[in-house]
Amino acid sequence: MKKITIIGSGVSGLSAACYLSKAGFNVTVIDKNPTAGGRLSKFKKNGFIFDKGPSWYWMPDIFDNFFKDFNKKTSDFYNLVRLDPSYQFITKNNVYNIPANFDDLCELFEKIEPNSSFSLKKYISLAEQKYRLSVNKFLNLNGESFSELADPSILKNIHKLNIFISLRKHIRKYFKNQDLKKLLEFPSMFLGGTPSNTPGVYSMMNFADIKGGTWYPMGGMYEITRAMKKLANELGVNFKFNEIASEFSIKKQKINEVMCNSYESYKSDHYVSNCEYPFTQLNLIDKKNRSYSKKYWSSRKIAPSAIIFYLGVSKKINFLKHHNLFFDESFDNHLSSIYKDKKNPKKPLFYVCCPSKTDCSIIPDKSMENLFILIPLSTSENPSKEAVDYYYEYVLQKLEKYEGSNIQSHIIEKASYTKKDFVSDYNAYDGNAYGLANTLFQTATFKPKISDKKIKNLSYCGHFTVPGPGIPPSIISGKIVSKTLEKKYEKTLR
Repeated sequence: MKKITIIGSGVSGLSAACYLSKAGFNVTVIDKNPTAGGRLSKFKKNGFIFDKGPSWYWMPDIFDNFFKDFNKKTSDFYNLVRLDPSYQFITKNNVYNIPANFDDLCELFEKIEPNSSFSLKKYISLAEQKYRLSVNKFLNLNGESFSELADPSILKNIHKLNIFISLRKHIRKYFKNQDLKKLLEFPSMFLGGTPSNTPGVYSMMNFADIKGGTWYPMGGMYEITRAMKKLANELGVNFKFNEIASEFSIKKQKINEVMCNSYESYKSDHYVSNCEYPFTQLNLIDKKNRSYSKKYWSSRKIAPSAIIFYLGVSKKINFLKHHNLFFDESFDNHLSSIYKDKKNPKKPLFYVCCPSKTDCSIIPDKSMENLFILIPLSTSENPSKEAVDYYYEYVLQKLEKYEGSNIQSHIIEKASYTKKDFVSDYNAYDGNAYGLANTLFQTATFKPKISDKKIKNLSYCGHFTVPGPGIPPSIISGKIVSKTLEKKYEKTLR
């Protein structure tokens, strides 16, 4: 039985572990942290349970398909509920509760911009076609060769994908109102880019949002990690935590073993890195065996970093919904600060998740609130204590303004998370929050390859390679690397 060592137990590493074990490989996963999940982890503090990272559950079909591949159902592991409203969207002009029901959303659009409901139906219809083609074909490509794109079903529909037009230009063909345009542009920020450099194909995320729905696993997002690890354990995957990979021993273009700081070493037939791709290349591989240089990585467009605040509040905040997007300042100024000026914005947009609106199990008392606050920031600056304090006050003042009452004196638990924490916990390149930006020339075949170009027994999965950042793409990435290795070793499996 061929042995595989996976370095990193993020979502993609867990996915790869499950698929590879099912295929007949002997799989061991090592991770520098004490628990699985990577960014999809949690921590507890005096009765509050905080999800550390991802908080949006979109594309439920991807999760369902993953569990179905192992003759399981999502409901075997956690209880999923659809949120309504999907989220609250705050602009300078108004506060919008985005309804889960599409007809109700059309009605809301019509109130904001006459005849926009007809435009929305056309826009979402095309976005659905992109989504179906992407989920069924595009997102499953391994990115090894441009010849993959010659698939007849892709060529036949290439004109519908809007690959060569920006998301912003695509949206403006349908809508004039600034608030509606912002509402449809916001996912680009969480794809690591801007509306101007994210291809129009990613309007499929508007379909995922509006038609696919915004969901929540009761107990918190960490239930996803718990479910995937439980499945991996059932499939016979071995886990070794608190193991920090320090170096690959490479001879004749093959890894002989992975050395760890604990003086343990792991010998396998093949290795899969679910560490950040740049970290693996620049820290675990010697210079002559690297596929990508330091100069290459510095030329890539990386997703923003972030400040995250985790707050436990001793009273209810009536204004907030489960998800809240504060876009009441200039979107373009925020993006320009991050990407062009390489500075942190003075008046940032921010996001607040208040999962206690849906789930009382994550708070010590039902009269309290659990807040996750994220501000996308530049990777070029490591925020000082003064900057962290400034953003904390900035966000609290905004929340109190909308709530109409004091919140700060009711905060009984507080933790913050900044660029240095992304680096120390996840070896995040430049302290990025969610990987490689999904620009045109960093999509599909243009991404760093799943199979190492020099080392014969090394592969990659995760948000720096195909298909891209986010939990659903990470699940797919694990499946893609497994299929690649099944084909490579098919004659020796079992």
